[in-house]
Amino acid sequence: MNTTNLFRSAAIASTFLGLVAGLPQTAHAQGNLAAGWSVRADSGTGADNKLTMEGAAFHIVTAGPPSNNGTFFNPAWTATGNRTYSATLTQNVKATHPDAYGLMFGGANLDNENQTYTYFEVRQAGEFYIATRKGATVTPVVAWTKNAAIKPEGADGKQSNNLSVQFEGANVIFSINGTEVSRQPATAVQTNGLFGFRVSHRLDITVTDLKK
Repeated sequence: MNTTNLFRSAAIASTFLGLVAGLPQTAHAQGNLAAGWSVRADSGTGADNKLTMEGAAFHIVTAGPPSNNGTFFNPAWTATGNRTYSATLTQNVKATHPDAYGLMFGGANLDNENQTYTYFEVRQAGEFYIATRKGATVTPVVAWTKNAAIKPEGADGKQSNNLSVQFEGANVIFSINGTEVSRQPATAVQTNGLFGFRVSHRLDITVTDLKK
């Protein structure tokens, strides 16, 4: 192989490795993650994201953007059929800018590029959001919407709300602090599969009162 071809081959290899390094990856339970848990980052490895257990509570801390929007899941957490999935999510530290956190459900293939799931989130100004991800495509089911049922971020930076997703046959009912905020046909979201949490970057969140 002549010198020109050697340089060309090296350049191709370097480009390929760079592309691979930039792909979203899944970090599995080790160091920052409790036993059984994994986190899928939107880009990068998500290795700086943390999920630890504090008694029965889950403590999630995410690092800076863009690689640390995290979808946290546990292969043992999977469900189908009629059920209710709910938890109280508390923001412990004031957010640096509007960022969201909440429940993930209907997950599949979270280790792969053809990942699918739906998520139900709140953010600091008292708004909620429902969306479905399929691969790299995110489709809003309910755009960011303000609702009086949501407790907004306080002056101390704290915010605490109970989020509930109730699967009832052909309907999925979304509630916050006991108030229904949206009702969607089951066909509009992902219903069966993995469930867990979805937390954007630079947040410190505690999850309590879990029902699944």
